[in-house]
Amino acid sequence: YVVLVSIFFITAGLSIAIAVTPTLSHLEDVFVNALYVPDINFLRGFVTKKSFKHTLTSYYGKTRLPITSFSWKSIKSLIEGMFTNEYGRIPYKIVGFYGNDPVCLFKFFVSSGDPQAIFSWSLLGLNFLCFGIIFLSYVAVFFITSISSSSLSQGATGNLVRNRNSRLQQKISIIILTDFLCWVPFIIISFLHTIGTIDASPWYALLSILILPINSVINPLLYDDTVGKILSKIFRRNKQDANVETEINDNRMQTTELTLDIARE
Repeated sequence: YVVLVSIFFITAGLSIAIAVTPTLSHLEDVFVNALYVPDINFLRGFVTKKSFKHTLTSYYGKTRLPITSFSWKSIKSLIEGMFTNEYGRIPYKIVGFYGNDPVCLFKFFVSSGDPQAIFSWSLLGLNFLCFGIIFLSYVAVFFITSISSSSLSQGATGNLVRNRNSRLQQKISIIILTDFLCWVPFIIISFLHTIGTIDASPWYALLSILILPINSVINPLLYDDTVGKILSKIFRRNKQDANVETEINDNRMQTTELTLDIARE
């Protein structure tokens, strides 16, 4: 019990730390994608480091740039000071790590030159490592139960244990399959996107909202037998209803045939 509680708090703390890291202000040069500056027409709304540097270079020339370091701190300071006497403070909004997509999801699809690539791929690699550990653990359990079943003697107790091990092996196989189908294709697509083989950006919302959460939804159903028992009861009831309906139809047919025989006589 203590071990399970400890694991829970460790994983919860790690998850919170990972989620909060992209929002830390001193890491904005890594996790801020752009600034949205709607009131400056020549900046055209969204400002990236590359576009801002290009705009300043076009206006001032390479040798007379007002800033030498294109950090977000320097860029924001310069934008805040623009046209202050005429217009007051220039408003802007930060487009951060979670603002990469309209649905505000974690940024898994990164390009090779993206400063966020290391962070995103570290988590993808960690997830793949966890999947590998889970896979090997389940395979070990599968073989252990197989050996245990083969060593059992014939009899009621042996058959009961073999049936239990067989159900466990089926459940393990389904868990491994669902984990594989949900995460491994997503990791492969992320890798192909990073190296530039495909542009998976249009699929991001679909994959992140539909495919990935399915794994979290399915696992509790697979670990618990309640759903299976409910489905089994529904199936048995439907089967019983079908058998009853078939029996009624047979009785009707027999009654009809008997009536016809009596009428002929």
